[in-house]
Amino acid sequence: MKRADLFHPRIFSDHDWAEGYYKRNAKNIEQVGKRFVQLLKKSGFKEGKILDTGCGFGAVAIEVAKCFDKAEIVGIDLGEPLLELGRSLAEKNGVADRIDFSRGDVHHLDYESGSFDVVINTFMMHVVEDPVLMLNEMERVTGKQGRIMITDLRRIWLAVAVRKLKTAFTLEEGKEVISKSQIRPGKYSRGPFWWDYLAGMQPAASDS
Repeated sequence: MKRADLFHPRIFSDHDWAEGYYKRNAKNIEQVGKRFVQLLKKSGFKEGKILDTGCGFGAVAIEVAKCFDKAEIVGIDLGEPLLELGRSLAEKNGVADRIDFSRGDVHHLDYESGSFDVVINTFMMHVVEDPVLMLNEMERVTGKQGRIMITDLRRIWLAVAVRKLKTAFTLEEGKEVISKSQIRPGKYSRGPFWWDYLAGMQPAASDS
């Protein structure tokens, strides 16, 4: 099945679109956050600087902040309505002091090289105009011993009935995109409707 064009804007600059996106996807993205928290715990992560690239309404960043109270988290997105939602949700969850939601472009990250211990990217690979450039920027800002966590939708046969899956990569297509980037070696896995790429997730010797 051929990959379809996006049916929604790449940047959610409209408040109604952003609100609708939040209502439709909040629970699913919260579950991604909970899953990432467990993966970080298994990897031995306890504290450090985390960058959520394309954070949307901040569900993943909030889940991480709730479980790692010594983490400093930055969430960036180009959609100001989504960032506003993120700030409000962080306040409601009592983690607003640990998350900085800022307007930023995943293609050109305004941070020094190697400045983050963890870089997260959720459901952005199939949305951005240049996923390879985004991946290269993610690699650049990740510290030498840092962790990179990517998840994205996976196009499968159910895409016939589920519109958003039609716009996604297959796992094989995702692998091809990542192979063209400079991102560090990692491992692939897949779930019913998604695929992951995780790098640097092995526990340090002192944590094992």
